[in-house]
Amino acid sequence: MKESDSELAAFTPQESWQAIHTTMDRSRNSMYVAGSATILLLWGVISALGLTTQYALGTLAPDFMLRNPWLYAPLWGVLAVAGMVGSAFIGHRASRKNMVGGAMHSAGMRVFLFWLAVVLAAFFIPAAAGMWTADSAANIPRVTLGIVALGYILFGIMHRLVIAVVGAGFAVAYYVPSYLAGDAAPLLTAGAFLIVAALSAAWIRKSGVL
Repeated sequence: MKESDSELAAFTPQESWQAIHTTMDRSRNSMYVAGSATILLLWGVISALGLTTQYALGTLAPDFMLRNPWLYAPLWGVLAVAGMVGSAFIGHRASRKNMVGGAMHSAGMRVFLFWLAVVLAAFFIPAAAGMWTADSAANIPRVTLGIVALGYILFGIMHRLVIAVVGAGFAVAYYVPSYLAGDAAPLLTAGAFLIVAALSAAWIRKSGVL
C-alpha cells in the first residue's frame, strides 16, 4: 500500500492529467469499436456469401446476367442491409459493457451513420458513373470493394490501427485474385475474405478490443 501511495505521489500534475486523458480516450475508442471482432467475422461471411452467389449466377446463367446486370444490386443490397442490422445489434450489445446512457447511444449512432454512408456510397457512386450496364457491370465490384476497404481504413485511422490494417487486407484479398485468377476470382476472394476476417478477429480479441 505504501508503495502504491509513493508511486501516485511521484506523478506530476501534468502526468496525472495525461494518464486520465489516456484512460478516457481508450474508453471512448472502445465504444466506437465495440464488437468489432464479431462484426468483422459477420462481414467476412456476408462478403463470401455474396461473391459465391455472384460466381454461381455468372457460371450457371451467364447470358441472363449479362442482359440483367442490375440484379447484382439487389443481391448485394439485401446482404448489405443484413450486415448493417447485424453490425448495429452486435455493436449495441458490446458497447453496453463499456458505457451506458447517452454516450453509448451517441457512439452507436455515429458508427451506424458512418457505415451507412460507406454502403450508400458503394452503390450510388457506380450508379452515378453509369456503370450499371452490361459493358461496365464487371467493374462494379472493384469500385464497391474499394470504397468499403477505404471505409475500414479511415475508420481505423480514427479509432484503432488494426481496423485500418483489416481494410488493407480485404483490399488485397479482393484485388489480387480479381486481376490474376480469371473466372475463379470470386471463389478465391470469398475464401481469402474468410481467412482475413478470422485472423483479424483473433488479432482484435488478443489485443483486448472486443
